Amino acid sequence: MYKVTSFVLKIASRCNLNCSYCYMYNMGDQTYLKQPKFMALETVQNFADRLKSYCENADIKYVQIVFHGGEPLLLKPDYFEKCVTIFKNTAPALEFVFTVQTNGVTLDQDWYSIFQKNNISVGISIDGPKKYHDEYRVFHNGKGSYNKVAKAVQLGKNNNLAGLLLVVNINIPVKELYAEIKRLDVSSLNLLLPDGHYDQAPLGLDENRWNDKHYTPYADWFIDLYKLWKNDKERSKIYFFETLIKMVMGEEGIGNQLIGRRTNGVVVVESDGSIEVVDSLRACFEGITRNEINVHKNNLEDLFEDKTFQIYYRAHDNVAEQCLNCPVFDICGGGFLGHRYSNENGFDNPTMYCKDMVRLISFIQNDILNSLPEDVVQQLNIEELKYEDIINGFEEENNVKINPEVQEELASFKKEVHV
Repeated sequence: MYKVTSFVLKIASRCNLNCSYCYMYNMGDQTYLKQPKFMALETVQNFADRLKSYCENADIKYVQIVFHGGEPLLLKPDYFEKCVTIFKNTAPALEFVFTVQTNGVTLDQDWYSIFQKNNISVGISIDGPKKYHDEYRVFHNGKGSYNKVAKAVQLGKNNNLAGLLLVVNINIPVKELYAEIKRLDVSSLNLLLPDGHYDQAPLGLDENRWNDKHYTPYADWFIDLYKLWKNDKERSKIYFFETLIKMVMGEEGIGNQLIGRRTNGVVVVESDGSIEVVDSLRACFEGITRNEINVHKNNLEDLFEDKTFQIYYRAHDNVAEQCLNCPVFDICGGGFLGHRYSNENGFDNPTMYCKDMVRLISFIQNDILNSLPEDVVQQLNIEELKYEDIINGFEEENNVKINPEVQEELASFKKEVHV
């Protein structure tokens, strides 16, 4: 039984920025060009009808709606008010949590007031200090967007700014990034790993990743940031670190598509009403998320028959054999599905960030253990992790062994999507 409680509405298929690393516009997938620029309210209504029916049948009481894009603030303020009204009138028994994820360049007090009035929390994407932000998050004329975004962040302190979203750039010195976090007085921050896979490596993961087991540039960067964050008595919430700590301490039922063992209960609705798996998978190859399922003619449950959705939903269970034998598997969860992709093996690979995650999780677990009394450590039944032993164990297994059951599913999947 598939259970989905988070829905990302791509209400705008275009953006007023041209971020160099964007999976929608600059990672090879051009299918957005066939989408309407904006989601019609008729499409929103059809989705709300389908949502009501699905939640009643699945006994779901709580739903998160994320207004996303492109850039959602390309629409007018009254559009959001109409959307909220549609959802509440159509499914009054549901508890809705509304969020908008924006690049922030047009976010002013009027927008914040509209979002407060409609109980819509706000997330802003930012890439760190001005020097680095303006290198990647640029307008279509090439000019940087930092000044406008920073102004929106500052304004958000007295409004309903939920937090910032930052794609990790290991070229930013950690001390500079942390100083920026403090300067902006960020209350909550989430970190995302750059999109990429075995045939299109993310920034910083060059050929050394294959022949040097000590080459863990992302773990090194995260560990330095973790140390600064941990020693700051007035630190912001960094969801990535807090989640890893909770999992190390044994908390279950947490995580997301990047870490942990939870199912991936997220569905994307495109501006034309297409019902799809999470769109960041498009970084793998063009058309991977596309299907014939649409809110105008289908129930939401029809997506559950889609092979791509099935693989994504249980991505933290269907992993390479190397992952199954790894002592940090329950925390890492095999990583984000898109980071595992290769033309040769499909998704049957460890994440591109495998060594980085092993080193980072080992460091955090050992750091926690070293801070606890010995009798508490014994009660927790948690052992110190040795990065070298784990990596050497991978080498003894000849790196990646193919999981036959997963490989069979992948062969079927590749046939269906003509890979």
